[in-house]
Amino acid sequence: MTIKHKQNTHPEITQLQNETAVHCDIRNERGAPRLFLNHRETYPLVAWSWGLEHSTPYFKQAGINMLQPVLGLNAAWENPTTFDFSEYDTVFATLLRQNPDAYFLPRILLDVPEWWKDKHPNELVKLARPFPKDRPAFRPIRRNSEGGWLWGLQTREPSIASNIWRQDMTALLTALLQHIKNSPLASRVMGYQIGAGIYGEWHYFISPYVPDFSEPVRQKIGHIPDLNTRNHTAFGLLRDPAQEQDTITYFQRFHQDICADALLHFAKVAKQETNNQVIIGAFYGYLLENVWIQDGGHLAPEKVLSSPHIDFFASPYTYQRTNIQGRHPWEHDMVDGANNDLGRARGVAGDGGYRILWESLKRHNKLYFVELDANTYLEPPPINPDGTGGTDVENELCMLGGDGTTTKEGTFRILSRDLGQVFVKGNGGWLFDFGPVLRTKKSWYADTELTNFVQKFVHLGEKRSTLDLSSIAQIAAIYDAKSLFTTRYWAAEEKSMDFFSTWYLDSQSRSLHRIGAPVDSLYRFDLKPSDATHYKLFLMINTFYLTSKEIDHLHSIFHNSGATVVWYYASGFITPNKLDLEHMQHLTGFQFKIHTDPGSLLICANLPGKEGGKITFGINENRSPRFSPQNGEALGHWADNQEPALARLQTNGYTSIYAGTAPLPQKVLRWLTHQSGAHLWSTQPDIVMASQDTAMLVATSPGNRTLTLPHPLTSLSTHTKENTHNVTLSYGDVELFIK
Repeated sequence: MTIKHKQNTHPEITQLQNETAVHCDIRNERGAPRLFLNHRETYPLVAWSWGLEHSTPYFKQAGINMLQPVLGLNAAWENPTTFDFSEYDTVFATLLRQNPDAYFLPRILLDVPEWWKDKHPNELVKLARPFPKDRPAFRPIRRNSEGGWLWGLQTREPSIASNIWRQDMTALLTALLQHIKNSPLASRVMGYQIGAGIYGEWHYFISPYVPDFSEPVRQKIGHIPDLNTRNHTAFGLLRDPAQEQDTITYFQRFHQDICADALLHFAKVAKQETNNQVIIGAFYGYLLENVWIQDGGHLAPEKVLSSPHIDFFASPYTYQRTNIQGRHPWEHDMVDGANNDLGRARGVAGDGGYRILWESLKRHNKLYFVELDANTYLEPPPINPDGTGGTDVENELCMLGGDGTTTKEGTFRILSRDLGQVFVKGNGGWLFDFGPVLRTKKSWYADTELTNFVQKFVHLGEKRSTLDLSSIAQIAAIYDAKSLFTTRYWAAEEKSMDFFSTWYLDSQSRSLHRIGAPVDSLYRFDLKPSDATHYKLFLMINTFYLTSKEIDHLHSIFHNSGATVVWYYASGFITPNKLDLEHMQHLTGFQFKIHTDPGSLLICANLPGKEGGKITFGINENRSPRFSPQNGEALGHWADNQEPALARLQTNGYTSIYAGTAPLPQKVLRWLTHQSGAHLWSTQPDIVMASQDTAMLVATSPGNRTLTLPHPLTSLSTHTKENTHNVTLSYGDVELFIK
């Protein structure tokens, strides 16, 4: 194939020719991964927009000089023999004209043009579910300012297993990287975010219709279970490896050998072509709120986290929508099956919770960029109370943006929470500006009051280089990605979320944020012996599928630790070969009775001591199997049969607690925290986030509360440095503290 490079000279680019090529890397120092740009630590706050040429001046006013243009590679491949990068040069030149100090972290989408799909029909995704004839296909969105064709949900997309797709995309990506490396832009392009799949987020192409039965997949991993097989689980909510090993193995290999391998291949290409002088990353690691999760492409975290070719992960934060009947679709308050308040995801007093496991990323020296996409008061309110009446994009915005963002007061509270969380937790982030393509037709930040507000956080972020960002949490939430290969399939629920993601991962996350103390989240494989001295309370959220070696490792950590370990539902019940109750009993210390008939997943508990009391919690659905501990102290019973469902016992030098269902509401979590000896920072179930030298509190209710810190920190509102801060706050107020 002959490649032609059209040249397009822009003065904004040529004037960079005397600058030295950029050097950018991530270094794990003082408790967290940190961004170094040209060997100087730089606060990792970036910006992008659906109209970056309109928004850049406002980001510049706010002090944000790192921009993320989105470049759809299909726009550069006009025919089989020509790559043309002139449109991208124009994008960079336009942005440099508006901000001559700009650096770029472009998002590169590995999309193919339509002619490629016509030429290679056997390399396209094959679906188990036919695309509905009455549903129009989403066409790609053309945004000239962003560098070409962007994303849209297509009916025809390349199989990520296709060797031809990988070969052609490698050639195109390599050519683009060489084009930039050999141009003056090499002094300003600090890295690349490699994207593929739906939205460029490595969600497998056309996941809602159950991919991928194509020949390229068969050639790489062999047998592909059909939709009926995927939907079936032999033991209620769980797969039985003795009967369903082919399905479990398929999902493992699909994520490991197709999705993760493809991502790491392109990351390696990018590292090699840039001589390892810039950072490379991707949207990846969505364990929470991962739609179509068994097909969604993100369930090989250990392989990707351990790769030297990936420097950063990225994701939007929580989108979880309300499950309260009669509430507006853009509201985000969650309750459990007994109507216990779990908390709000987005909006004023929402937690803005991350969908990745940040503590694990820190342990692997991967920086995390969170996408901050809440609208500001410059966006008009919904056209209709139910969020309808506008375009598809406008209606979706109404459901994604949190309530309260139509007011200045609400906007500043949400920005304080979002930017404060980035500062306190030690990660990076970017502001995402939908404004230019919605009804406002201008940037969401086109107001001096807004840019001045953001600039205060930019200046605050510059102080972070002096701070210790090590974990100070005494509570750890532990997750296991591979267990999701052994649980009920997402499509069997007839919605985009599976049962365990909905209740155990996502809804549980809401109340975890409202314990009133900081909580670390990490994968089970990242637990180490020293964690038993750091954490007092371990919440083993979905550690269902474990080998004997993995159980021995957990025992070695918890033995004589004095910690409290909460085992959820079927911890250790699934082994590589069979369902094994003895395995589960060996792990937890409890003896169990199994209920195979479907029954209520509600628990009636009476918790003794401080923070305790009577409470009913869980999921108001009849499911199987259920487990009843037969030894230890019974703390709660199944609502329908009075068999034990919540219990504790002392074993091997630690406290073992069994919880037969999730989500555990705030009251139960605060009781567990107190019982474990972990410190409750706030006297209210507030959102508390912290590192060694910083802390943040978001008020989940109006009124007085006392915040007791492990050591004195200075309040940024009162400028007092104390261990204990007595504050009176309104709903959604944010308080920040710094050493």
